Amino acid sequence: MKLNKVLFGLTVVAAALFSSCNKDNEGAVYSNQGNAGLSFTASTLAAVEVPASNPVFDVEIVRGNVVGAATGNLTATLKAGNAEVSGVTVSGYSFADGQNSTTVSVNISPLEVGVAGSLTLTIADADASIGGVKSTTMKVSKAYEWKSLGKGYFLDNFFGMESEPEILKAEGFDRYRVIEPCEPYRIANADTDSWVAASSAPYIELWVEDGLVFWEDWFTGQNYDGDKTQPIMACHPSGWSSMSTPDFWQHSKFLDEKTIQLAPYYYIDGVGGWNYTQKDGVVYIVLP
Repeated sequence: MKLNKVLFGLTVVAAALFSSCNKDNEGAVYSNQGNAGLSFTASTLAAVEVPASNPVFDVEIVRGNVVGAATGNLTATLKAGNAEVSGVTVSGYSFADGQNSTTVSVNISPLEVGVAGSLTLTIADADASIGGVKSTTMKVSKAYEWKSLGKGYFLDNFFGMESEPEILKAEGFDRYRVIEPCEPYRIANADTDSWVAASSAPYIELWVEDGLVFWEDWFTGQNYDGDKTQPIMACHPSGWSSMSTPDFWQHSKFLDEKTIQLAPYYYIDGVGGWNYTQKDGVVYIVLP
C-alpha cells in the first residue's frame, strides 16, 4: 500500500503541473533522477497580501524523487520597483521519506506597508527537477489590520469643528485612523457657510515615530473663500523643506496615554495658509 500511495501522489502532482492554466509553467517533475527533483507548481504564482502584524505565508514545493528524507534551502529575492528589499527570508524545506510535497515559509517583514513587491524564489540547480520549475515569482504586499477602539473625540479649534468619530488602531502598531472627523461640521454648515465644501477627509491617519505624532495630510472640508478648486488641507510640517527638522514637529504628540495634540499647517495650494506648527491646543484627538 505504501508504494501505491506514493505512485498516486506523483500522478496527482504531474497532473496538476500539466493541467495548470498558467502559461509560464515550465514542465513536469521527473521521478527517475538522482537528486531531490524539486519543483515549484508554477513559474508565476497568485498574488499574496499578508497582515503587517504577521507578514508570513507558505509556498508549496514538490519533488519527483521521494526515496528518503530530504532537507535544504531556497533563495529569496524581493524587489519594490527597481530597488531590492533586503532582509526577506524563506525557511528551509523538509521532506519525510515518501513525501512528495511540502511548504516553505516566506517572511516579507522588511517590505513597506502598502507597497507591491515582486518576490522570486529559486531552487538550487543541484536540487532542481529536470524540466521542472526551478524559479517562481509572485506579487506580494502587506496591509494593516484595523480594529475599532470605539467612539473618540475630535476638536479643531481653528475651524471650531467638534465631533465624536470612530477611531481605529492598526493591530500591533502605534497607528490610528480617525473616521470622518470633519463631516458632522460640514453637513451642519453646508447651507450657511460659503467655505464649506462638498466633502471632507474620509479619515485622518496618524502614527507615532520617536515619540512624536505624524499624519497624512487631511482635507478639512473647507475651501478657501468658497472656491471649490482650492481645498484647505491640514498638513504636517515635515512636508516642507523649511520646516523639515524636528524643531517644527514638537507640538504634535501624545499629551497622555489617551490625548493626542496636533499642530498643523493649514495649506491652500498655490496660495499659502496659516502656520500653527508652533502652537499648542490647535487640534485635539482623544482615544476611546
